[in-house]
Amino acid sequence: MKTIFFLFVLFVGFSAFAQSQGPKSSDKIVSAVSSLNLRPDEVIKLSEDGWNGAGEAALRLSMYYASVKLDLDRSDYWMTIAAENGNAVAQYNVWARLSESSNADDKKRAIFWLRKSAMQGDPDARLELQKIEKSMSPG
Repeated sequence: MKTIFFLFVLFVGFSAFAQSQGPKSSDKIVSAVSSLNLRPDEVIKLSEDGWNGAGEAALRLSMYYASVKLDLDRSDYWMTIAAENGNAVAQYNVWARLSESSNADDKKRAIFWLRKSAMQGDPDARLELQKIEKSMSPG
């Protein structure tokens, strides 16, 4: 798996599928998954917004490509744009993806994104950064 985000999207997708196999209900998971589906005009608008600095728009496109289109390369592309646009969740997810790499440069970039996310107050990023800094400190 490439990212924690992808695992989350996969979990939500499987949960929605399992729910759809049972009796119909108005469960929120099903509506959450359907909200990831975008019309072509929405993709165009979110793309424009993402390219113009909207982190939330780029994050939504990333979720769309990961969960609806199953295009992980495109999802990673928009996740990186969301991170560059200052979205703390995207920054954390880019850290998660890059930290799995065996490439030393990717690992350095991963820490960069984790610090950015932590500086914005993301609690998971702060916790991970503390763990990393503790493991790197002598004694």
